[in-house]
Amino acid sequence: MKITLSLSGGGLRGAAHVGAIKFLEEQGIEVTAVSGSSAGAIVGLFLAAGLKSDDMLAFLKSLEKKELFAWASGAVGVFKMERLENKLRETLSIDDYSDLKIPLYTCVTNIDTGEFSYINRGDAIAYTIASSTITPLFEAKKIGENSYIDGGFSDNLPVKALKDYYEKSLAININPLRGENLSTFKSLAIRSILIMIRSNSVGAKTLADAYFEVKGVANMHLFDFDEIEMAYEAGYNELKEQWEELSKKLV
Repeated sequence: MKITLSLSGGGLRGAAHVGAIKFLEEQGIEVTAVSGSSAGAIVGLFLAAGLKSDDMLAFLKSLEKKELFAWASGAVGVFKMERLENKLRETLSIDDYSDLKIPLYTCVTNIDTGEFSYINRGDAIAYTIASSTITPLFEAKKIGENSYIDGGFSDNLPVKALKDYYEKSLAININPLRGENLSTFKSLAIRSILIMIRSNSVGAKTLADAYFEVKGVANMHLFDFDEIEMAYEAGYNELKEQWEELSKKLV
């Protein structure tokens, strides 16, 4: 079976994408094109570059907080993603989208115009970092004359980027709403962000031929390094459980 794959953002919950990809590998599914926002852009980059799920998981587990949260002294933003960008460049032998094994479409948001784009030309790693910059937590990524921020702010599950492909599409969302007591400023802020991000993903449910939401990561915080393995297993096991019904929509 050949499909296209769209991957949502969601911080380190992105390990759930890797678990789902592991299951797809075991079923012999061939992904012909991939799109992603934020964490989904990173996993999509791995997939398009030819990495297998085991290597993706190893990369995520090797991440250290200092690589993701490097202080952005003097910049607009608390942290910068320079160390993560360098680690991606060390891991992947690519410079341009043309170096990838399958097409990749990276959703980014232009902070100056507010418009979003599905990028598939230029520096693939730079645009992947741009798609992952949740402002104001991270500083915006400047590429050429433009500055970009997280693709999830405009299209967190970019199924539209793959609408011209012949193959059926599978969209994976790793942002289920979490059940919690909204009695603190932090809990209310997180809930508000998740609702905002989810709102621009609603259309993906109808645009995709098959839609899959990983429920098991609902209570995982966006940057919980201790729960990467849990997210991976949730993506794998839940897709396995739902595959019989989902696969009928992909043939």
